Amino acid sequence: MRIAGEWRLCDDGVVRPVLLVRVDGPSGVRFDETFLVDPGADRTVFSEALLVKLGGATAPAPSGVSLGGIGGSQAFVQVQATLSFQTTDGSPATVQGQFAAFTDPLATDFSILGRDVMDHFDVILSRRRNELCLLAPPSRYDIHP
Repeated sequence: MRIAGEWRLCDDGVVRPVLLVRVDGPSGVRFDETFLVDPGADRTVFSEALLVKLGGATAPAPSGVSLGGIGGSQAFVQVQATLSFQTTDGSPATVQGQFAAFTDPLATDFSILGRDVMDHFDVILSRRRNELCLLAPPSRYDIHP
């Protein structure tokens, strides 16, 4: 199984790795969302804009847990959701879980795909070759000298 993303030129002139993901939220609504692929992020986090679009029930952040990064600590809630990825052969791949969602609209422009989801795949990020791939069996990769 192969899921292809892209390196996209963003509004600020920076090219970033992104992946289109279909998100099924707690209220039964479904949205396609562009996620920034961030292998340095421990968790997948929805932007506040996606949280508002999804609606439905949320749970408070667990006591003593925070989301932090270069910009400092950010408030968040938890959302039960299903992430669906379109594979190159047309079949869907899904990951279900309780995901974090920022409550501050200024926290980020993108939803972030973190290692909690990427750990289900082999991830290839090659800016030089303009490739972004998530792989799961039966797809595989080989590295040649």
